[in-house]
Amino acid sequence: MRRIWNATKLDFYTGRSYLIMGAAVGLVLAGAIGLVAKIPEIGMILMIVLAVFFGGYVFSMHERNHSDRLYGLLPLRKSEMIIGRYLYTLIIGVAATVASGLMGWIISRVQGSPMDPVVFWGVLAVAFLYYFFATGIAFPIYFKFTFSKAYIFTMVPLYIVMLLGMLLVRNNVKNGIQNAISLIQQVQSFFTDNFYLIPLIGILGSAVFLVVSGVVSTVIYTRKEI
Repeated sequence: MRRIWNATKLDFYTGRSYLIMGAAVGLVLAGAIGLVAKIPEIGMILMIVLAVFFGGYVFSMHERNHSDRLYGLLPLRKSEMIIGRYLYTLIIGVAATVASGLMGWIISRVQGSPMDPVVFWGVLAVAFLYYFFATGIAFPIYFKFTFSKAYIFTMVPLYIVMLLGMLLVRNNVKNGIQNAISLIQQVQSFFTDNFYLIPLIGILGSAVFLVVSGVVSTVIYTRKEI
């Protein structure tokens, strides 16, 4: 366990400049957009989307520094390095979600219109799920093809979400919006009566994405020649 934690600390040390930059940009940009748009939920989601991009830059830094060769010399198994990398992204995901929630709460208070608890926790659960859905897709690709060759694929999860949204309103705009509003109202009513399910779905869904992605990354990277 100590070697895994050391690998995680090495990732934080390697990517600290991008993490600091990402935190600053995320808080300022997402906060400003949320305030200007008067929709805290937009800022909360944007914070998580930015966290996905900046969190993945650790692959770029390791690639630039040829850290793969260093890992080959250290008393560290490939599987332990991968677990350390996923622990690294888990910590970032949790921190980004907490920051997103605090930012959304502050924006809503500044605007004088506190968010509905179901909406607030629902947005956080969706943001948490998206973070691990996106990293769950990106990380195995990074381990297989390296960051410089595969960075464009980090947009794939966002495209998938956008495509699903377009399919939901494919009939026509008017009916699509009406259907979306009706669906949102039904979902909100359900979770109002079953509030405990919101964080549970976010945590369990994220755990599934994380574990499946970790297994795929392990299979890919353990077969890769350094």
